[in-house]
Amino acid sequence: MATILKRIACAAFAMSMAGAALAQTAGEQVSLGGFALQGLAAQPLTPGRCSLFLWSKTERPVFILYATENPAQALVRINGRDRKLARKATSGESLLGHYEKQTFSADKYNLDVDLTYVRDSKMVDGAMIERGVMRGRDAKGAVTIVPVGGMIGCKPA
Repeated sequence: MATILKRIACAAFAMSMAGAALAQTAGEQVSLGGFALQGLAAQPLTPGRCSLFLWSKTERPVFILYATENPAQALVRINGRDRKLARKATSGESLLGHYEKQTFSADKYNLDVDLTYVRDSKMVDGAMIERGVMRGRDAKGAVTIVPVGGMIGCKPA
């Protein structure tokens, strides 16, 4: 019985990831269930700071999240408007001020970001993301998962 339940759980997970990977993209946006993240404009690096840049890993990648470590917040674009979401929770190891697991939220918008960083990279002034996912929840509680990739970029003071 336990083996059958494991197989069902694995199949359900694989199907959910396959749906997310196909991406619900339309133009320069990615659907996260109850709302869509639209493409952000290029963002500058502040001297002495490190910022997180995330793109959707979809057929057509979209730059969907820019986060700073101080203040601890993310910038996203929803309904044609740039919105700042405060970092509400973190867990896992920190790298250059950004954590493996972070939750950003404001008003009715809530994003969970889970990342694995490349720790043995030769990259100077930053780090690459090995793999990652972003989760959004709609008003009914349904979760949409989108695979993400990107990097942390730092600018010396």
